[in-house]
Amino acid sequence: MAEILAWLLNRLRPREGWPPFLLTLIAVLCLPAALFVDGGESGTTGLILLTVLAVLVALRMARSRLSGRQAAILTTLLGVGLAVLVVGRLLPSPSLITQEIGYTASWLQRWRQGALGWPLPFASIATFVWQQLSTLAIRLWWWAQIAAGGGQTQSRILVQLLSAFLVWCSALFATWQIYRRRAALLGLLPSGLVTAVVAFFQGGMAIFYLAIYLFCTLSLVSICHLWTNRDRWERHAIDHPGDLGTELTLALVPFLTFVLVAAALLPVVYIHPVREAFWRAMDAPWSRFEAAAEQFFGPIDSGYSTGVGAGPGTSGSLPRSHLLGAGPELAQTIVFYISTSDPPPPPPAPEESEESSLAYPQRYWRSETYDLYTGRGWTNSPLDSGSVPANSFLAPAPPPGTDLVQHVERVAQAQPLIVAANMPYRIDSQVLAWWRAPGDLAYLSSEADSYTAVSRPVEPTVAGLRARSPVTTSLPAEIAGRYLVLPETIPQRVLDLAREVAADAPTHYDRARAIERFLRAYTYNLDLPRPPADRDLVDYFLFDLQEGYCDYYASAMVVMARAVGVPARLASGYVQGTYDHEGRRWVVTEQDGHSWVEVYFDGIGWVEFEPTGGRPSLDRPGGDDLAGLALLPLPPRTAHWWQGVPWGLVVMGSILLLAVIAVIWIWRPRPALAPAELIRDRQASLQRWGARLGHPLHDGQTPGEYARALGTALRTRARSARVPQARQAADQTPADIESLSDAFVRAQYSPDPISHRDGWRVRDLWIRLRRRLWWLWLSPTARKDGDQNP
Repeated sequence: MAEILAWLLNRLRPREGWPPFLLTLIAVLCLPAALFVDGGESGTTGLILLTVLAVLVALRMARSRLSGRQAAILTTLLGVGLAVLVVGRLLPSPSLITQEIGYTASWLQRWRQGALGWPLPFASIATFVWQQLSTLAIRLWWWAQIAAGGGQTQSRILVQLLSAFLVWCSALFATWQIYRRRAALLGLLPSGLVTAVVAFFQGGMAIFYLAIYLFCTLSLVSICHLWTNRDRWERHAIDHPGDLGTELTLALVPFLTFVLVAAALLPVVYIHPVREAFWRAMDAPWSRFEAAAEQFFGPIDSGYSTGVGAGPGTSGSLPRSHLLGAGPELAQTIVFYISTSDPPPPPPAPEESEESSLAYPQRYWRSETYDLYTGRGWTNSPLDSGSVPANSFLAPAPPPGTDLVQHVERVAQAQPLIVAANMPYRIDSQVLAWWRAPGDLAYLSSEADSYTAVSRPVEPTVAGLRARSPVTTSLPAEIAGRYLVLPETIPQRVLDLAREVAADAPTHYDRARAIERFLRAYTYNLDLPRPPADRDLVDYFLFDLQEGYCDYYASAMVVMARAVGVPARLASGYVQGTYDHEGRRWVVTEQDGHSWVEVYFDGIGWVEFEPTGGRPSLDRPGGDDLAGLALLPLPPRTAHWWQGVPWGLVVMGSILLLAVIAVIWIWRPRPALAPAELIRDRQASLQRWGARLGHPLHDGQTPGEYARALGTALRTRARSARVPQARQAADQTPADIESLSDAFVRAQYSPDPISHRDGWRVRDLWIRLRRRLWWLWLSPTARKDGDQNP
């Protein structure tokens, strides 16, 4: 067995050996590892396999006779296909493949006996692949529709596709540059920059991967430098020791180990102050960049915020925007298990309607509230924070009512927020409380995985709410000064609509209920565009879009309520969830994320209202509800001709057409050059480059004389250049020019035919020579010197 393994490793062994190959593989794997260090994206294993495959493909391409352009076209097309394969999860599971192999064996046996079975072999795999492709196409279609309409897409499909293509291209480019060009630093620079940016934002293990990347990169730079020198020594028949690789390793290991340790320690000392300074200067530009990028890539979380007093989330954000365009995976992402002191609801009977189960108390698990509407979303005014010990009262006196005990077990949540019914007044864990003012809690946070909260939910009657809220009653100054405020940019037609809907109602409760009932007539929809950047969110929802989800409904109700003098705020958290009768607990998933409205009633507190059309309404006992108030029709919808154009399809179709044209142009039929014609063509290209650099071919010069004159002039120019790559051309360019000239003389004047091997050699020589001529032309000193020569 050991002999077989040794033979296999020897057969697969790269020409340059295993150490450079493994260093290259580890270096390029640092990028996908850093990108998904938190495991927040699915398909990480597929991206790692994609990276390994890219290294193997690039290694084979570097050994082939393909030019850089041809290899780029082939690998780009292959990368697009593999990215779709990985993101679309088109590969069937091993169990399905095993099952199909067994079925195929039995099918072949029946076929030999003359019984043609159905379905055909591998039909299940074909069906699986087709279903996955259809799902991917639908996700791309909806992304294009939302992005074309100027909306904020919540689908991560584009991010996943671009991430897969990014790791493919970075691994491919790095391996190609290392094994074809001997340019490790240039090849690994793109993936290194992305890894460094990820490490800056995320920290943690991403910094460790960056350190590993630096170790591998420095090693490969030294190895490539050794390879280049060996090629030059062998080309000029210079004797050199054969064990330089061992000596290089012994010399580099102490230095690279020091760099690795320093790279791992320095971020701990210096990254945080740098981040603080960076965000102080870049917070506003970054927020604008996020707003623009989220239209195409979905929610962006940099993991850092400098907004003073800002609550969780970005300034001017919509707290439940992740629900837009989301798929069924949200229903499978459990965030909480909540056990309460409420009696368990009765098990649903098959014949029961949905309305019959609404008699059970409906709870909202509130996580935060917002008081400032910005026209684009919600944020909080400056907050004061303070630590509250376990089992301490969050308010001087508990609110009136009956205790509701809730034991919350956190399963998965991006932010460590405390959720509870209404405002809890006691928690058995230490929490950090954020207050707008004494008694006005914005949100609570805690790192505890489980906790018990005690709340006293407000459960008033309709008669009690009406009695406490006549429109002639003065509101407390701190409530009116904070929860009746609207930005000056609110369009006048929003205020007029609010007064038309609710101004005739005699109490604040009736006004709030009239607005709630009016908004519930709007269509509920999660596939929505982002409001235009120059439009108010509520105005766009009420008059243009006229369909929305919880954030839109709640924002509209708060604005309209404040417009008619009703103090209101937006609350965010989760709806009750699904009751698990076996576990005697509520199961709350990410799909249960919700925003609603809370209205203040003096002497009662904050009371929930449900304006979202996709949710059951809140029915309260006692009193005639909205007697005498008619339901107004929706305002006329304003629309523009360009809103009906599928801009996503237009853009994607244009890009696809340009890509097809580019491929056709690159692969257009061209006559294959014979070796002699190829050499003459490269000699003509050299003469054009000489003229471009200020050294044209003079009358009477032979090819050899011109090669020596041009080589001498370029050597002088290269030695005085400021660019290192141009200076390196001083010793290499003249020899290559003379080699090309000798080949041209043989092709032009020798009676012996030029072999294909000589043609390939000249082609490879010209690829190296052209790169050096580019550096000489781009070098400022080289261009200046070229101007001084005739």
